[in-house]
Amino acid sequence: MLDTDFLIQPRGPGKGYVFRMRTPAELVGRENPRTGRPYKREIREGLGTRNLVEARHKRDILLGQIRAEAGKAKAEALGNMESALEHAEWLKSITDPEVREVSEMVLYEKAEEIERRTNTETARRWYRASVGQETPLETIYKKYLADKGKTLSKSTQVNLKTAWNEFEDHAGKGVTIESVTRRTVAEFVTDYLPKQKTPRSPDGPSPATIAKKVTLLKGIWTWAMQRGFIPMEPMTPWDKQAPSKKIVKAAAKKRRAFTAEEVQKLFKAEPVGSVLGDVMRIALLTGVRLSEIMEIDAKWVDKDAKGYTIPSGKTESAERYVPLVGPAKEVIERRLKMVEREGSLFPERKRRKSDEKKSPAVSSAFTRLRRKTLGKATDGELVEHSFRHTWRTAARRAGVDMRTSSELGGWSRGGSTDAVYDHGLEKEHYREEQEKVYAWLKNQEYLGE
Repeated sequence: MLDTDFLIQPRGPGKGYVFRMRTPAELVGRENPRTGRPYKREIREGLGTRNLVEARHKRDILLGQIRAEAGKAKAEALGNMESALEHAEWLKSITDPEVREVSEMVLYEKAEEIERRTNTETARRWYRASVGQETPLETIYKKYLADKGKTLSKSTQVNLKTAWNEFEDHAGKGVTIESVTRRTVAEFVTDYLPKQKTPRSPDGPSPATIAKKVTLLKGIWTWAMQRGFIPMEPMTPWDKQAPSKKIVKAAAKKRRAFTAEEVQKLFKAEPVGSVLGDVMRIALLTGVRLSEIMEIDAKWVDKDAKGYTIPSGKTESAERYVPLVGPAKEVIERRLKMVEREGSLFPERKRRKSDEKKSPAVSSAFTRLRRKTLGKATDGELVEHSFRHTWRTAARRAGVDMRTSSELGGWSRGGSTDAVYDHGLEKEHYREEQEKVYAWLKNQEYLGE
């Protein structure tokens, strides 16, 4: 009988052979190293041959690889740190010395089995964790995320992940929470982090950014103490390690509004029609946040495009009516036509997978444009958000009262308790005030006129 186990010819006799088998349970969901995609319930891989003898040979090689992967997965499951922590919790409840000694002997025998199937280091780490001598920091980090992830914003989770990856790179993969000392943290803060340069931070992270990373990572230690993974201590290794408020303040450049000349240069460099060009014009003439601009949906906009309503946002005050005037109105009208008055007005930009936001990519694009157009000397002084400050400055100088400008910009509702944004008279009042801002900006040549 011909040996055709795990071999099929989906398109009939004489066609190429395909390897087919039920995926071992240990591999389901794990990455298939040959395809880069997760294993599903069934493995189907083309063998690239019509010859049965050659297909058998390739099948045998593939079977060997899959069985080796399954064996490794079983071993990893055997030495899983989750099980080690469960054993450690169980040992804490044992008060009888003899029972504890027998229990530790059983765990030692299990560690020997792990060593036979994996390696000495994996077995050693598993045993020390199972008897409560040490806990892998990575395990604590994952448990922290699983617990606190429900309350942390997506952006905070992204920032925490970045800080974690950097600390793990510095301290070494497999580092235990017990082995992290104040010196480990000090070297991370003063030696490692300042050298991490990126396109957005070519000179390395600012003291404020470093302080934020310290705060995020300190949260893991605080949580670990509260949950009993490490002893409760008055301080963590992260206390008093961040740059002081005085250093942060001294290093920070004061954010400011744009000058008319700067806006003219930016508008000339990025004309109407591009995402960034349109965003800058809307931001200057409305004071709306970048994240709010990128979320504009056609259904929010009035039929006459004289304004639109933001249904929700960063704060309660973000829910408001935004009058559209001048170039901002023209941009919205053109984009409404482009999307046929349906869906996002900025469909060109895809959402970032980590937090479902469109704005970060636009913010980065603006930083590149600003440096190229206005020079790197403006780093720390000007960001996309500076259009919002410029609008507020213009509103003040155009004679718009503080309450109205705060309501228009989403800083405050001025104590209003009614849904005034649906009221025609209120909308008209806001349009008139927005026109004042537009007139002032135009008169001061911000629009190049």
